[in-house]
Amino acid sequence: MSVALTAEAKVLPPSSPESRLPLPLCVGFGIGSFGIAILLNVVTVLFPAMMTTVLGQSAAVAGLLLTFSKLYDIGADVAIGAASDRTRTRIGRRRPYLLFGAAVSGISFLMIFIPPKLTGTPLALWMGLALVVYSTGYSLFSVPYMAMAGEMTDGYHERTRLLSFRTFFISVGQLAASAGAAALIGWFGGGSLGYAVMGVVAGVLLSGTMMISFFGTRNARMMPATPKARISRRELVSTLTSNRPFVLLMAIKLSQYVAIAMISTTKVLFLLNVVKVGYAGLVNLTLIQNVVAVVAIPLWVALGRRIGKRPAYLLATAMLGVVYVSWFFTDVNITMTGILLRGAANGVAAAGTTLLSVAMLPDVMEYDRLRTGLRREGVFSSVYSIVEKLGYALGAGIIGVILSASGFLPSLQGKLVVQPHSAMLALYGGASLIPASLILLSWLLMLAYPLDDKMLRRTQLLQAR
Repeated sequence: MSVALTAEAKVLPPSSPESRLPLPLCVGFGIGSFGIAILLNVVTVLFPAMMTTVLGQSAAVAGLLLTFSKLYDIGADVAIGAASDRTRTRIGRRRPYLLFGAAVSGISFLMIFIPPKLTGTPLALWMGLALVVYSTGYSLFSVPYMAMAGEMTDGYHERTRLLSFRTFFISVGQLAASAGAAALIGWFGGGSLGYAVMGVVAGVLLSGTMMISFFGTRNARMMPATPKARISRRELVSTLTSNRPFVLLMAIKLSQYVAIAMISTTKVLFLLNVVKVGYAGLVNLTLIQNVVAVVAIPLWVALGRRIGKRPAYLLATAMLGVVYVSWFFTDVNITMTGILLRGAANGVAAAGTTLLSVAMLPDVMEYDRLRTGLRREGVFSSVYSIVEKLGYALGAGIIGVILSASGFLPSLQGKLVVQPHSAMLALYGGASLIPASLILLSWLLMLAYPLDDKMLRRTQLLQAR
C-alpha cells in the first residue's frame, strides 16, 4: 500500500553535522519533566495509599479508578498529538499546549488531594472526575512536550544528551514526588491534612516548573507542520505498524511501564505492611535511589555513545531485574543498609533504562520521516504516551484486583491493620516477582531492536536515491 507524499516530502535534505544545543535550552526543556514526574508519581504512588488508608476505600476501587483515567487518556493523547501536529501559531506547534497543561494539572491536584467530605459512590464519582481532569492536564503537557524532542535536533547522540536533562529532572521530580511528598504527609499526621498539604505544595511545584519549561523553550527549533498529505487513517496505521523499530520500542516500553506501575502502586503498601519501615523508609529509599540516578545519568550518556543505545539498555535492564528480584528476599528483618543498597542499585539501573529507551523515540521519529517525508512527531509522541498510560493502567488495575482478591484489608486515617498471609504474598508479587518477569520480557524484546545511527544513515541514502 503506497502513501502519497507531498513535493516537500519527496526531497529530503542532507543530514547536518551534529551540533550541541545550548545549555540553557536543554535545561529549559528538561525542567518540564520535573513537573511531569510529580504529576505521574505522586498520583501513582500515593493515590492508592490515600484511598485505602485514609478514605477507607478498597484497593480494587483505587486501582480501577486509576485504570479508568488512563484509558480515558488514550483518546486524549491521540487527539492532542494529532492537533499539535497541525497547530500553527507564532510560538510553534507544541508550546501553547504546554501552557494550558501546566494550569489544568495544578488544578487537578487540588481536586484529588483535597476532596469534599464524601463517602461511597459519591466519593468514587468525585475521584473519577478529578482523575479525568488530571489526565487531561497530563496529556496536554506531556504529548507535545515529547514531540518537541524530535524537532529540536537531528543529531543521533545529541538527542541522548538532550533527553539526559529530561532524565535528570525526572529523577529530581521523583525524589520530590516520593520522598518529599511522603515527608510532608508524615509531618502533618499521615491523614487527610497531610495529603491536603502535600497536594497544594506538589500542585504549585508541578505547575511552576511546567511554566518555566514553556518559557525556557522559546528559542527551541520549531518545525512547521507538514503540508497535508493525501493519506487515510488506514494508511497511517499501516505505515506506523510497518515501522518495525517503532513497534518493538512500544512493546518494550509497555512491558517496562506495566512493571513500573506495579512497583509504584505497591511500594508504599509493601514498605508499610511487609518490611514495616513506614513513610521514613520510603523517604530514605527514594532519596538514595534518585540521588544515585542523577549521578549515574552522565555515565549512561557516555556509555550509550561508546557502545550504543541498545547494548547499554540491555545492561541497565538486567541490573533492574536483579534489583526487583532482590525484594522477594526481604522481610521485617531488613536493615537500613539493605534498603539503601537496593535503592542505589535501582537508581543506577533506572537512570539507564529511562534515558536510553526514551532517547530511542526521536530515532524512530526520524526513521519515519526518512521513509515517508512526513513530520508526525505528535502522532508518535501520542502513541508513546498511550503506551505509557496503558502500561500504568494495566499495572495499577491488575495489582488492585490482585490485592483485593488476596483479602487485603483497607483502613482509615493512616492506621495499619494486620494483613492476612495471602495479602502479604500478593504484596511480594506486586513489588518483586511480577515486575521482574516483565523487565525480563523487555530485555528479550530489545535483543530484536535494530535501529541505530548506521541504519538511519543507510535509510537516508536509500531514500535520497
